[in-house]
Amino acid sequence: MAIIFQMLVIDDDADLCETLRKNLVRLGCEVTIADTAESGLEQLKSAKFDAVFAALCVRDMGGRSIARWVKDRLNGTKFFIVTSWKGDLEPNLLKLDGIHDVIHKPINFSEVRDKVLEHLG
Repeated sequence: MAIIFQMLVIDDDADLCETLRKNLVRLGCEVTIADTAESGLEQLKSAKFDAVFAALCVRDMGGRSIARWVKDRLNGTKFFIVTSWKGDLEPNLLKLDGIHDVIHKPINFSEVRDKVLEHLG
């Protein structure tokens, strides 16, 4: 039986959330969706997640701020930024914020699979 990971997706783009949810479900994950940073933080306070996927820019708080919140409070929870930014994001700065990796839009199943396996096994 496959290990089931608990995932939280925080993004105000419903189509992106659904695409990411479908990709994660294909990997055997259980997925919770939050459409604002505030509702995402409430989810994080009330349940345990193996990983969080958050937009770089999400309503009411940036993804990097959410990552720092997770890093400071939830030891062991992996954090992925989801972005359409095509430029380089400095890996050392991402690490300081508690960001484990970047998922690029448009969402690609192979990229999601590879990064989930890399960081969660």
